[in-house]
Amino acid sequence: MDVSERIQRMMSDFEQQAAKAAEVKERMSELRGTARSEDGTVEVTVAPSGAVLDLRLESGAVRQSHTALQRSLLDTIRQATQDAAARMDETVQPLLGDRAEQFKQAFNSHGAQPVTPEPGGGTPESGAGTASTDSTNAARGSSGAGGGRPDWEDEDDDFSDGSFLR
Repeated sequence: MDVSERIQRMMSDFEQQAAKAAEVKERMSELRGTARSEDGTVEVTVAPSGAVLDLRLESGAVRQSHTALQRSLLDTIRQATQDAAARMDETVQPLLGDRAEQFKQAFNSHGAQPVTPEPGGGTPESGAGTASTDSTNAARGSSGAGGGRPDWEDEDDDFSDGSFLR
């Protein structure tokens, strides 16, 4: 194979990859995940990233206690996010084949992951189901009493050698 044939082949491969990328982008922009709460009072639609695009509350939702409504909202958002992830798998697998897993890893590495509920009905952020606020703060690196700054925040803020993200 001479040089011009190799270049032609490389250009053809590149054009095919670009067409696949455009198709994935188009399908991803249309992708949504939807879920409804068990009692039917909460409906959530999310993007593949987990961003909430639509939230609908039936009149019965506001009659719940604030903690029950919070739990229902979070559970329904998680279900919708799982639905979006499943739809994304169905969408990218036929287009990307053996590279679908690599795509999903790259996609998931740049976004927040859905929080899985802890036993006892709480989430790590809510503190529900945990022993105390001080133990939660200690696990997060906070000095505890008075909700002071975490110990790692007292470090020098010279970011010249790398990322400013902690």
